[in-house]
Amino acid sequence: MIKEAVEDYRRYKLDKEINNRPVQVLDPERAEYATRTWKDVRVGDILIVTKDQQFPADLLFLTAETEEGTCYIETMNLDGETNLKIKKAPDETKDLGEQDFIQFREAAIECEGPNARLYQFTGNLLLDGKTLPISPNAILLRGCNLRNTEKIVGAVIYAGHETKIFKNAAPAPSKRSHVERIVDKIIFFMFFLLFSFCIVGAIFFAVWTKDRMDGHWYLAPTKKTDQYDPDNAGFVGFASFITSFILYGYLIPISLYVSMELVKIAQSMGYINNDRDMYHADTDTPALARTSNLNEELGMVNTILSDKTGTLTRNVMEFFKCSIAGVSYGAGITEIEKANAQRKGITLDGREKPEAAKFRERYFNFYDDRLMGDAWFTAKDSDTIEMFFRLLAVCHTVIPDGQPEPATIKYEAESPDEAALVVAAKAFGFFFFKRTNTTVSVREHTVRGVEDVEYEVLNVLEFNSTRKRMSVVIKHRSQDKIIIFTKGADTVIYERLDPSYATNEAMKESTGRHMEEFGAAGLRTLCLSYAEVDRDWYNSVWLPEWVAAKTSLEDRDDKVAEVSEKIERNLRLLGCTAIEDKLQEGVPQCIKQLALAGIRIWVLTGDKMETAINIGYACSLLQEDMMQFNVTVYGVEDVEQAEARGDKQEAERLAHKAVAHSLATTEKTMNENEGTPFAIVIDGKALSYALSKELAPLFLSVGTRCKAVVCCRVSPLQKAQVTKLVRSKGDTTLAIGDGANDVGMIQSAHIGVGISGQEGMQAVMSSDFAIAQFRFLVPLLLVHGRYCYKRIARMVLFFFYKNMLFGVTIFVFNAFNNFSGQFIYNDFYMTLFNVVFTALTPVVIGIFDRDVDKAMALKYPGLYMQGTVKPAIIKGYTGVFVRFQVNDKS
Repeated sequence: MIKEAVEDYRRYKLDKEINNRPVQVLDPERAEYATRTWKDVRVGDILIVTKDQQFPADLLFLTAETEEGTCYIETMNLDGETNLKIKKAPDETKDLGEQDFIQFREAAIECEGPNARLYQFTGNLLLDGKTLPISPNAILLRGCNLRNTEKIVGAVIYAGHETKIFKNAAPAPSKRSHVERIVDKIIFFMFFLLFSFCIVGAIFFAVWTKDRMDGHWYLAPTKKTDQYDPDNAGFVGFASFITSFILYGYLIPISLYVSMELVKIAQSMGYINNDRDMYHADTDTPALARTSNLNEELGMVNTILSDKTGTLTRNVMEFFKCSIAGVSYGAGITEIEKANAQRKGITLDGREKPEAAKFRERYFNFYDDRLMGDAWFTAKDSDTIEMFFRLLAVCHTVIPDGQPEPATIKYEAESPDEAALVVAAKAFGFFFFKRTNTTVSVREHTVRGVEDVEYEVLNVLEFNSTRKRMSVVIKHRSQDKIIIFTKGADTVIYERLDPSYATNEAMKESTGRHMEEFGAAGLRTLCLSYAEVDRDWYNSVWLPEWVAAKTSLEDRDDKVAEVSEKIERNLRLLGCTAIEDKLQEGVPQCIKQLALAGIRIWVLTGDKMETAINIGYACSLLQEDMMQFNVTVYGVEDVEQAEARGDKQEAERLAHKAVAHSLATTEKTMNENEGTPFAIVIDGKALSYALSKELAPLFLSVGTRCKAVVCCRVSPLQKAQVTKLVRSKGDTTLAIGDGANDVGMIQSAHIGVGISGQEGMQAVMSSDFAIAQFRFLVPLLLVHGRYCYKRIARMVLFFFYKNMLFGVTIFVFNAFNNFSGQFIYNDFYMTLFNVVFTALTPVVIGIFDRDVDKAMALKYPGLYMQGTVKPAIIKGYTGVFVRFQVNDKS
């Protein structure tokens, strides 16, 4: 209670401090800005926020001191992302000063009600009789910080508990370990035993008093009291029950939960948080136990569900290869290729050319003498190469920071992929150095020389998981052309290519082949395309539809997506990029040790099947001796024919049938090859059917028989669904990830582990344990998890054994005394038995006990299997122990 009270008081002080923070608010009556506290901010107020301050409410960004009406914000407190994001004020208000709003009278905001959607907003600004759409890029959310901008003015849209950060502040799911649940059951058993002892004693003593008390004259039955009245057996039994309940109450280990809490805090703070083997020196990040309730659960894990990007890999993207106009460029060898070649017994020459070193920089690890420098000027398809580089420099949402010099400039990108593409453009001679609200400036080094070109950004069609692409509509001011640049997944780009453009067909085949090669090398691929847009059609037809969709208050996202489809068509394929995301240090060795410990590993990734398979082999998740099954609906002729006819329901029915047949065949093959290690690879589309109510049990049965499962092209929702499915079997699951898209999976598992990576801290903030590298799972599970489990289990058994022996001794002694309530021990000793005499020993066992040292626990991973036998603690309690022979093959 004291601990809870201290924590509540700290929360109270923090809340009071935040509520009383000062902010400048416009006072219309006094026609000036006055200082108020955050708790006094109301919807409709106009505020001034200065550099490095947090926003006290959800604001509509009205203006800033910059000419372009832009500002930079940091959203780390909101979504965990550390990269700065650019926000843009409406064109109609961006040129106003803070004093202009004192005379501001005719303005209103129409918007949707408070909701939890962080990245979406539907609303309009009614100003001077005009209806202006409010973009999500003009919304400044509470909890974010203003960076690199001296001052902004904003209007409050949502305040207090209606802000999006509060709407997203759902309480974390309550998690309790298996051991605690078993202890609860044993406590109930002990209460049952206690009541049984009391009832037996009460009945026996009541019967004995009624039938035999008169024969024992020395007990003076003639001077009887109500408690021993032979004629009132019911009251005698009741009094005996109360006496027995007090006497046998030592059966219940009252201090057990307090002792367990002390031990768990000591385990997490003393061991896990201070383990140097889990300290990452490069980022100065130690391991962190964010909860002490699940320490022993770390020693009982059956299945690990892991993200790939940023978890198994470093999430440090490097531009590595590309394909332009059907020609593949880039001479490097990836780690995946080296690992695959080593697996096949082939030696590759991975030495870097000396001249390549001068081009290397962060995000860029590419060299090809046909492209570097001015070499591409004389290439056969120089116009296509130039447009390819221009797209890299223009089609993005990256923010340049610092002096506009190639050597010193820094790029703030929402994802490392985008930063890698912009840095590649700079290395190829297309230096992006300035962004305003409506323009992008690029210093282009072409055959015509070096010139600074300013492109007017007309529209940005943003990326999302449904569209799987991003487009930018620009206007080349000198050439007066409107061009749309589009980059995205190959499947969505190929569907929108111009069939009448002869070069597309030839390039589709060669680019597709190169993408397969890049994917096999473990690279992340992206297709690039463009199209010229008819200016009259754009101005008279498409733009009005776009404005109408952007100002719609109902189904805005669907309408915007529908209008976007109309301009993202008849594209011309330029080629593709290939970005390497290297494996983290020690991942293959870590996975091998976890497999030897009897832990199944499921990898859930958004990559293509070929890429995921090759990375699986590179990190030792998949091995040559495994029988591998691939489950997919791509390439199924009946399904493709139904899709071509546009019969969606029939296509889904056939796809469901195909997945069911594939899973049934897989199970049959497994039954015929007992003893063989299995692995299964399933893509996102097939997984959506495998997770259906009809097929989920079969998929779970097949998956749990595999040593490795790889799920490709999965969405964040599917990650959480797979985790819940595996958990439903009763296995102890551990989910590990580093990004906001892994939060659902982390919260759905028994244990959530967050990795402090490149994608911010959202996963860490939602996790139970935080580590800096995937390889730290080995000491976390095989050492600390195993120690904590065995210590807690032995401590719990110690408690119950000592209390059982103490209580049973008193019960047996009373049996020889006709259950009269006599005690065998001195009452002073009985009072101090739990409090003093036996209090320290179980705590010492729970903190310091260990059967083998750390080196032996790592050398013999098979020892970990003791904890994965779920009934072990119950069996231990009844005297049955699971024994393992330690040898070189354990």
